[in-house]
Amino acid sequence: MTRSAWMNRSLFNRIRMRWSFRRGKAVRHRYQMRRQLGVGSYGYTYLCEDLDHNQPCVLKISMPARRGADRAAHIYRHEIHCLSTLSHPHIPSLIETFTYNGYLCCTMSYVQGDTLDACLFRDKRVFSEREALQLVGKLLDVIGYLHISGFVHRDISIANVMLTGDAVTLIDFGLARPIPADESERHRIEDIEDDDPTDKRLRRALHPSSDFYALGHLLLFLFYSSYSEQSAQAEHPDRGWEEELDIHMDTKKLLRQLFMTEQPYLSAVQIQQDIARVVQLLD
Repeated sequence: MTRSAWMNRSLFNRIRMRWSFRRGKAVRHRYQMRRQLGVGSYGYTYLCEDLDHNQPCVLKISMPARRGADRAAHIYRHEIHCLSTLSHPHIPSLIETFTYNGYLCCTMSYVQGDTLDACLFRDKRVFSEREALQLVGKLLDVIGYLHISGFVHRDISIANVMLTGDAVTLIDFGLARPIPADESERHRIEDIEDDDPTDKRLRRALHPSSDFYALGHLLLFLFYSSYSEQSAQAEHPDRGWEEELDIHMDTKKLLRQLFMTEQPYLSAVQIQQDIARVVQLLD
C-alpha cells in the first residue's frame, strides 16, 4: 500500500469512527454518546449515558495506532480478561463487551474526578512530600490487589490515576497482562518495538517491578510539583533529582529501590511499610 493510500484509508477510518460514535447517538440503543474523554495509542474513550440505568458510564473503543485489526483484538482480549477477573472499589468495573460497526467496544463504570495529569498541569496543584507519599500509599492498595490477583498493569502514570476527593482510582487496563507463573518468563517484555528505549522496556516487563518502576516516576512528578526550578537550574543545570529535590533521605532511598538502582522491592506491602515509616518521620 502506498503512503497516500494508507493516509486516505486512515482518514476514512477516522471519519467513519466519528460518525459511528457521534455526540447524541445512542449506541446499541443504550449508550448515548456525550463527549470524548481521551485518546491514546490503543483507542478512544467516551463519556456516555447508560439509558438502561440512567447513569454515566465509559465507552472504550479498541483502535491501536499501529498494526491494525490483529493488534486491536489482541489488546481487547487482554483488557477484557483483566477487567472481568478483577473486582475492586478503585478499579473501573466492566459492564459489557460488544462489537459495533466493526469496532471492538466495552463499557465500564465511570469514575468522577480528575486525573493526576490534570491536577498537576491544568490546576497547578502542589503536593508536599507527605501528601505525595500518602497518595502513593493508597494507590499501592490497588496495585497490591492487582498483583495478588495475578496481573501487572504496565501503564501506571499520572494520566491513568484518578483522584476523587481523597480516593485514588487506577484506570486504563489496555496493557495489563497476567503475570507468568514461570519465574523465567516474568521479565519477558511485550508491546514494544526493537528500537524502544530502556525506560519503556522496564515499564513493559511482565513482572510487578514494571509497575514499581513506573510508580517511581509518578512520585517524581508529585515531588516536582513543589520544586522551584528556575533559580536552581540556572545555578546547576545538570543536577539530577537526588540533588534537586529537598526530600527526606529515606524517601530518596525508596525512589532508588523503585528505580531498581538499589535492592528492588518485591511487593506492594514492602513499599507501603517504608512509606508509612517515612511519613511518621516527617510528622
